[in-house]
Amino acid sequence: MNITPTVFFIALALAVICAIVSVVVVIRKYSMKHNPVDYPLDQFTQLDLQEQADQFVGKEVTSRVISDDKK
Repeated sequence: MNITPTVFFIALALAVICAIVSVVVVIRKYSMKHNPVDYPLDQFTQLDLQEQADQFVGKEVTSRVISDDKK
């Protein structure tokens, strides 16, 4: 089967149009996720923290002294 230049360019144009539409759809779909959501947390949640202490369970905290020696 021989492909004429007209058929080749029509197929190429359709492929480019499909690629552009696909990219636009993906960009629009994922760009909507960056919009902030106005959700009334105070109205739908009940959180009452009474303690102001951190409790590390199964964690090890280390510290290191950094000297000021400039040799």
